[in-house]
Amino acid sequence: MKINIEASPYFQRRFLKLRKKRPQIGTLLKNALRLLKQSEFFPESLKIHPLHGKLKDYYAFSLTYDLRVVFQKKSNFIILVNIGSHEEVY
Repeated sequence: MKINIEASPYFQRRFLKLRKKRPQIGTLLKNALRLLKQSEFFPESLKIHPLHGKLKDYYAFSLTYDLRVVFQKKSNFIILVNIGSHEEVY
């Protein structure tokens, strides 16, 4: 099954803002999304984990020590919702 990945408008704005400060973020995100697309199951190398509380329907993974990506999975779609530091996205 093919996985489609889409980015919410909010995610796109946050990503563009972060990329100005950290140009390498584009490459890191591209590599992580390639891994996500390759498998209908979450790859262990991304250390994807479900979130709790008000974000209980979402998942997250780390791009770097301090950068997280929050997303939602719906059948064969992954929707990127937020990107930023731990404090910013949770």
